[in-house]
Amino acid sequence: MSALTPPASRLTPLPRVLPVLVIAAVSLAAFLGFVIQPVMGKRLLPVYGGNAGTWLGCMVFFQVALLLGCTWAAWLVRKRIGFQVLATTLLGLVAAVTFRLPADAADAADATPGILGVVWRLSLCSLPAMVLLFGASPLLHGWLWRRGGEVPYYLHAVSGAGGLAALVLYPFVFETRLGLHEQAFFWHGWLVVFAALLATTGFLLRRVEDEPDAAPAPLPPEALSAGTVGAWLGLSALTCVGLLGATGHLVAEMGSNPLAWVGPIGVSLFSFMIVFSGRWVRWMTLATVVWLAVSLSGFMIAKGFTGRTVDVGAAWWLLSLAAAGSFLGNALLYSVRPARRFERFYLALAAGGVLGALLFGTVFPYVLARPVEFILASAALLIVGMLWLCGARAPGPAVVTACVLIAPVLTLGLDQTKPASHGGGRLDHFRDLYGHVMVKTDDRSVVLSTDTNTRGSQLTADPAARRRPTLYYTESGGVGRVLDRLKTTRPAISVGVIGLGAGTLAAYARPGDTVDFWDIDPKSLRIARGKFTYVAESPGKIDLIRRDGRKALEESKADYDLIVVDAFTGDGIPPRLLTREALAVYFERLEKRNGLLVVQASNRYSQLFPVVAATARTLGRSSLNVTTVIRNSTDTRDRDPTRTDYIVVGDAESVRAAAAWFPLEEDNGRVKRTLAAAGAPPTRPGLVWTDDRNAAIDAFGLNRFLFAP
Repeated sequence: MSALTPPASRLTPLPRVLPVLVIAAVSLAAFLGFVIQPVMGKRLLPVYGGNAGTWLGCMVFFQVALLLGCTWAAWLVRKRIGFQVLATTLLGLVAAVTFRLPADAADAADATPGILGVVWRLSLCSLPAMVLLFGASPLLHGWLWRRGGEVPYYLHAVSGAGGLAALVLYPFVFETRLGLHEQAFFWHGWLVVFAALLATTGFLLRRVEDEPDAAPAPLPPEALSAGTVGAWLGLSALTCVGLLGATGHLVAEMGSNPLAWVGPIGVSLFSFMIVFSGRWVRWMTLATVVWLAVSLSGFMIAKGFTGRTVDVGAAWWLLSLAAAGSFLGNALLYSVRPARRFERFYLALAAGGVLGALLFGTVFPYVLARPVEFILASAALLIVGMLWLCGARAPGPAVVTACVLIAPVLTLGLDQTKPASHGGGRLDHFRDLYGHVMVKTDDRSVVLSTDTNTRGSQLTADPAARRRPTLYYTESGGVGRVLDRLKTTRPAISVGVIGLGAGTLAAYARPGDTVDFWDIDPKSLRIARGKFTYVAESPGKIDLIRRDGRKALEESKADYDLIVVDAFTGDGIPPRLLTREALAVYFERLEKRNGLLVVQASNRYSQLFPVVAATARTLGRSSLNVTTVIRNSTDTRDRDPTRTDYIVVGDAESVRAAAAWFPLEEDNGRVKRTLAAAGAPPTRPGLVWTDDRNAAIDAFGLNRFLFAP
């Protein structure tokens, strides 16, 4: 006997307000669930740093919380309505009372947690609230369905609308206008409202039941085969992998922040809204298969398996491919949805999401040399969609087969398998939880790069060339000129560098000089030691430390003449390294030596100088932006140069003195510079970044990224 069977013959008329309350509760639960995730992640980053335990711990916590919420709902929805209402009300009270933000600082013993440490800490702060929110939609499905009729799958579309609203509003409104404490305060208030709304809905439903504690009359049970449940699980996992893969490509360009999540996750939530609205029909699935085939072809041409940058064209193809994959995955799930056992359906979807996230975060980085899971997942969805259509004998299988088998295969064969695509030499791929890099080695150089930019290079034709700094670090560039001038006035210097790359700055060290490099990525240390010789051949004392640079400086007692922040990948800017609190840490270590802070700000889409200048001003510091364009190399300096932007930060007198180090033109125009000093007062006070308030959109040029020619 199942309490899920609706006793339609014994039900009193349903009050009109009840469906309205249900829709409001479902959308609010999704909204709150999406808002709290970046809040918690941003809260933990200054405490623990950007290590793998922090990122994976946050991801695992919210995926497990989703699974627990669906498990709670699947268990509770089979109970009598009176028990469901009472249990939900009690959970709402516990959630409202126990929710809090993690503390400002971690205990000393918990300073570098693993994944389980982060999960445990987040569980203590918010697990009851997450279970309440994530379990609300399937539970409310049951509350409406027990009134009779079909399962209200349209509530899944309502949930998608709530999540999409949160996803769009957070980076453009909440993150820019509210600090984390304000966000948490308002979020907590709305959590109380949601708990009250859910309790009111349940008590209202219970009152209109003729016999709320009576067991409903059962109908024949719905058979669920292992194949059906496996299809739910597999399609959910496959869609999740594709979604995370698309997000990963954008994160490499824009950094891991809510702004990068809007596109891929937004189109996924939009697909929920459309597919589960109840208006999806078979021909739409056929059209989606063709759309996916075309998008896969376009993305293979624009990016594919190569190391090309996700620029304007590739970004649009990526979003199209992510949208098509989400629509097709959800359409296939909708086609195999159960007539009654919705609670198991949602539980399987949550379990598939957990499986896909774990595969993406902990398996694929070690079994796939390059981040190709997005393309593979899209191709797999395409094959599944084609098989489903052909199996259902739908019209147009020949057209679909042609799109699937001919266009993507030809694109891949013609564009991705050319032997000359690497220009000779050896190309090695390195990948782990922190991303993917490539090292190209030939007869004259070694080059370290990501899919978005070049991180370091070394000329190897002769010993003299091997010792010369290159790219962003040449002698006439911003940091090179600062180091050369410091060496002329100080007998020995101590330099701290956040971000290792190829270790190029070690080339500036003299005997007696010290350079400390901090990097959280273990493969960076291996590559700098094993593929480049800057560190090994430096006459100075060079230390490579696997540690979050800001956390290391917070715990350090050392003093430095110069601290260089160069931990950015492409336009991915970790805000925690540039907040007022972070700058205060740097200058505490620079104060005794009257040192300078230099920020490597070279990128395509972001403008860091206004943010850094406004933030530094709150600490009484001045800033100078130095843009250097080097036309060509000479025999003794500026080997393999590139355009650079550096920001020099220090006290007013030191920055004025530093400005004299950078003439606007040298060597008859071979080197040209543009200097920009921060004005006072700042034109946009809201640009000040703190641990409590920082927003990627302050610095990132989204219009330029999406629409620049």
